[in-house]
Amino acid sequence: MSLESIPVSKVMNPDVKTDTEDQNIISACKIMHDNNIGCVIIVGLEETGKPLGIITERDIVRILSGLDRPLHKSPLSDLMTKPLMTISEISSVKDAMQFMNNNNIRRLVAVNNDHRMVGIITLKDIFQLINSSPEMFAEFYGSNFPAEFKSMYQRFSEYKFDGLRPYM
Repeated sequence: MSLESIPVSKVMNPDVKTDTEDQNIISACKIMHDNNIGCVIIVGLEETGKPLGIITERDIVRILSGLDRPLHKSPLSDLMTKPLMTISEISSVKDAMQFMNNNNIRRLVAVNNDHRMVGIITLKDIFQLINSSPEMFAEFYGSNFPAEFKSMYQRFSEYKFDGLRPYM
C-alpha cells in the first residue's frame, strides 16, 4: 500500500460542516467551536449545498486583524476564501498532498464525478495515514529513508502523542 494507491475517499472525512453564504462570521465560528474543527465550507443558497468557499481559523485571524467593519453584518460570501479548492474523491492521497503543497493550503474538499461535495481531506488526515505504518513513513520521506529504520518512526510516533501525555 502506497500514498499513490490510496484514494482520497479512504482518508477523507465525509462529515463536512457547512454554513450558508448569507450567514455571518459568528455563525461559522459557532459551528467550528461546537464541532471542534478548524474550518467551515460555505455553500450557496441558490444551488442548495453547492460549495462556494471556505472559512478557516486562519481566515478569522486575518479578518479580525483588519477589523474595519461590523462583522456580524457581513455575509460569509464577503469573507470566505474563494475559489474553493477541490479534488476528486478517486485521486490519490499523493496527488492531494502535492496539490496542497503547491497551493499552500491544508484542506481540500473532495468531490465526486458530478462535482458534488462528498468529504474533506486535511493535512492532519494525511499525517495520521502516514503515521499508520513505517512503510508509508519511509515513502513520505523518500527512497533514501530505509523502512527498517524504526527508531525514527518511533520518535515520530512519540512526538505525535507527546502533547497528550500528562506533565509530571
